[in-house]
Order: sequence, then structure tokens, then C-alpha cells
Amino acid sequence: MNKLIIIAAAFVATSFSALADGASYEYAQPITSTVSSADVHAQTARAAARGEIVAGEGSYVAPAQGPALSRAEVRLALDNARRNNELVSGEMSFVAEAPATAVTRVASR
Repeated sequence: MNKLIIIAAAFVATSFSALADGASYEYAQPITSTVSSADVHAQTARAAARGEIVAGEGSYVAPAQGPALSRAEVRLALDNARRNNELVSGEMSFVAEAPATAVTRVASR
């Protein structure tokens, strides 16, 4: 029992000594801008005129990937994926390198 108390006291002593190490913080450094406020406003106005500023939920616009698949093509791809056991489901399903799915094959036609 005494041995256990000595070991516990040693752990407590070493943990407090680790806390005694001086903490150092890096404070934010002041930023000096090379662009004036008027330049920023002008750049913003030009971007808005070109339609480059998007806000809200539409802030990310995915690039076009080609024509969309028809409903029949999607159903065919799903049937092929089911037949080839390529569907992944559940939390524990992880496939490091999934084979080309039926959707990929149909989309590449």
C-alpha cells in the first residue's frame, strides 16, 4: 500500500512540474495593407459587374460535368450496381479503392 502511495505522489509531483513550464502565446501581429480601401471597393464593384460574386447558399457553384443521366439510365446503373454487389451501405462500410461503378460506366458512354 505504501508503494502505491509513493507512486501516486510521484505522478502528482511530475504532473505539477509540467504545468509549471512557462506558457508562451503568440499574439496577433498588426497587418499593414498595401491596397487602399478605395481599391478594394473598385475591385468589388468590377467583380460584381462581371457576376463573379455569389452569396448565400449559392456561394459554391459546381462546374458542369456534362449532360445529366436520364431516369432510365440511373435505374439501369442502380440495377447493375446491385447485381455486381457494388453498393456500399452502413457506417462500417469502407472501400479504399472502389471499382468503377455502373454509374461511371453509363456516364462515360
